[in-house]
Order: sequence, then structure tokens, then C-alpha cells
Amino acid sequence: MKRILVPTDFSQNAWNALQYATQVFEHEECTFFILNVFSVSYASANLMVPEPGITAYDISYEKSQIEIQTLVNRPELRNPRHTFEGISKINFLYEEIHHLTEEKGIDMIVMGTRGIKSSSKFGIGSNTYTIMEKITDCPILAVPENCEFHGFKEILFPTSFDIAYKSNEISPFISFIKDFTSTVRILNIREEDNLTLQQEDHRKKLEEDLTGLEYTFHTLTGIDPAMGIKCFSQSRNIDLIALISRKHNIFYKLMNRNILKDINYEITIPLLVMHHQ
Repeated sequence: MKRILVPTDFSQNAWNALQYATQVFEHEECTFFILNVFSVSYASANLMVPEPGITAYDISYEKSQIEIQTLVNRPELRNPRHTFEGISKINFLYEEIHHLTEEKGIDMIVMGTRGIKSSSKFGIGSNTYTIMEKITDCPILAVPENCEFHGFKEILFPTSFDIAYKSNEISPFISFIKDFTSTVRILNIREEDNLTLQQEDHRKKLEEDLTGLEYTFHTLTGIDPAMGIKCFSQSRNIDLIALISRKHNIFYKLMNRNILKDINYEITIPLLVMHHQ
């Protein structure tokens, strides 16, 4: 049984991510852990930390639980294969997600790209960015607002081939897409016209790992990674962008705030981030 963690602030973006997650795993037995991190307003004079038994805490906790139950009882989520567990906590979002990922044995985190309080003008808000960057125990699927699930026919996998992927790094990706009729478009973005011998070895290793999947290789040279991904995605009607995150690799170049600002890059395609193990 899959165990999926879906944070929510009850925004439209968060609801869309939850609905998207249930559609992705429509045919699988799943438990969805719906996490709401809430805050409590209390008098600073008493210096009391909000906790159960304190009126302000209890009111906020009950409100959070009611909103979660209202959410999971919506008819769009009805599926006999799916069960839901609501979790309401006072905490920093990153800390609570990190804790639950270990405690619940989470297989994947699915979340919206922006929360209700996000001031970002671009596709990914600060909370989502932090989770994608720092939670390394399981894949994170970031779903843009208003994105609808129509399957994963075309998946973009950008890589520089500078470092060989280990089998346990690529296996979550293969496991995730194996039940979809997908073609993986492997996009190599590089500055030189030809691969080095080492890059060619890494390319062959990736081919071995993808045995049994449909895939094609593509190359772009002399272009900023974020712009290259954007242009390629638009030209191929890509359904999902999958990245393996390593320090200083294409993920960090893509997510760099200055790059996003310079090219006005807007994330409109779901982004699956996996981490170097």
C-alpha cells in the first residue's frame, strides 16, 4: 500500500494537488495523510506555549480537523482503494513533514507549488521550494495550480550526464511511471557539441537502468537549463518533469531564483524531484 503525504493550507492550489494525487494513484491502494500545520493566536503576556488543553489551541485544532474532514469528504475523492488520515499540528511545515516522512514511512509527498500566503510571482513558493530542496527521504511531486491529470504520456528527464546516477536514485522514478504508458524524453543540456567519454559512459548506464521503458534522447547546447527545459516542454506537450537533485546540478540551476526572474519562468507542469541517495 502506498503512503502519500499531502500538506494543505486549504487553498485552491492545495486542493488541486490533493485531487491530482488521488487521480495519479487512482488504481492503487493508498493511505493519504492530509497534513495541516496551523497557528494559534494567544496572549504573549502569559508566555505559554500553545498545547492541548489551552483554549486557543483546542479551538484552532478543532477547526483544522473539521476543515480536513470537509476536504476528504468531497465527492471528487471517493475511491474504495483510498483511505485518508487527517493530521493537524503546530509546527514549522518543513520540520513536521520531515518528522512524518520518517514516522509514517511516506512513499511520496504531493503538494501545490504555492500556498495561500505565497508572495511569489513565479511558479514555486518558498515553502514548496524548501521541501523540494531539503526533504531527501522520498520523492516530492509539486503540482501547479489548475493543473489537471491526463496521464503521463510524455515525461521530460533533463540531465547533463556529468555524474552517473546510481540504481537506487533512478529506481523511484522507474517505479513511479511503470504503470503509465509513458515515453521518457531524456534531455541533455550541455555547453559543448559532443559528450566526453565519461559522459558517454554515464549515458549508457542510464540506458541500462531504463531497460523496459520507452525513451528517446535529445540534446540542446548553449542554452540556459531553465530556458531549455521550458522550450522543450512546450514543444513536446510534456506532462511531467522529473529531476534527480544533486548539489550544483541542473535542479539547482533550474530552481535558482535569479534565473526564474530573468526569464520569467513559470512552472506550469508538475515537477517530480528525487534526491541523491
